[in-house]
Amino acid sequence: MLWYCTVKSFLLVTTVSYVWQGQEESMRIIAGAWKGLTLVAPKGSVARPSTDRVKESMFNLLGIDWPGGAAVDLFAGSGALGLEALSRGAEGAYFTDTHAASLRAVAENVRRCQAQERVTVWRCDWRTGWSRVVSLGVPVAWVFVDPPYAASLWDEVLSVIGQSPGGLTHGVVCEHPVHQTLADTYGCLEQRKNKRYGDIAVSIYRRM
Repeated sequence: MLWYCTVKSFLLVTTVSYVWQGQEESMRIIAGAWKGLTLVAPKGSVARPSTDRVKESMFNLLGIDWPGGAAVDLFAGSGALGLEALSRGAEGAYFTDTHAASLRAVAENVRRCQAQERVTVWRCDWRTGWSRVVSLGVPVAWVFVDPPYAASLWDEVLSVIGQSPGGLTHGVVCEHPVHQTLADTYGCLEQRKNKRYGDIAVSIYRRM
């Protein structure tokens, strides 16, 4: 089931009752059960979807096989990262975003993947979303952190997760500009890998 959650209410969405009118389809699932499936992106500037090249490289850094547990995408945008994880074997995916356009894109992409039974979507900020994941007590393999660059939230998000990791078994994946300096450790998280792809960098933090 696909849930849209706000702080005040929950709305169960069982069907997608609108016609998608976002950007042209320019992303795809890279590997796994849904390899090659095209995805939509939110219209306008509310999201900055990871390119297929960066997404593929990001998952290559994590290893060939998904290690079990769920994926969490705290700045969902199109939902492409969490859906890529599901395609590769994640047991479930949790998405948070505050923008209606992003949530519509996530809903459409979930429908395309026919993944409604494996997905939870919350309309809330990242801090509230992570708190809910922790309170559920579910095993989480990887958390994806790709916030709007202008907000510069990487240190804050990593600090919160590092101090309250909940059921996190592996770690956190951050996409950020190459000029963004991140610390070596945040609580129980330690940076293990950092790769550059043009003006974009990917940093991998593992739970110690």
